[in-house]
Amino acid sequence: MKSNYTFKHLDHSESLVKYTNEKLNEIGQFLLKGGNCSVYYSKDQHQFQVEVSINTKQKFFKATASAVDIYVAVDLVADKLERQFLKIKDIYTNHKKFDLSKEGRLNDINEQLELQPKWKKAS
Repeated sequence: MKSNYTFKHLDHSESLVKYTNEKLNEIGQFLLKGGNCSVYYSKDQHQFQVEVSINTKQKFFKATASAVDIYVAVDLVADKLERQFLKIKDIYTNHKKFDLSKEGRLNDINEQLELQPKWKKAS
């Protein structure tokens, strides 16, 4: 995933970029395909704000968090993105109706095989 980091009212910190990159790679396993990531760090008074936007072929994800510590804000953004990724992944994996899926058809065939025809009498 290609990443772009922007700092406003903060000095560029390589350790912060590395930490954010590790967090995004941890939750990046839920993404369907790679995409472009834009991370925006800013500071207003005593609050640090982190905004992450990820654009993939399938969907656009965006999360914002603010906290007193910037690493805590990165953790909060990562949690929000993880929830979004899991929700979309669940939608993509379970988008078919159960009756049309392989499991549903096998279940239907098994039920048909277990039933005895009406013309045969059980002994």
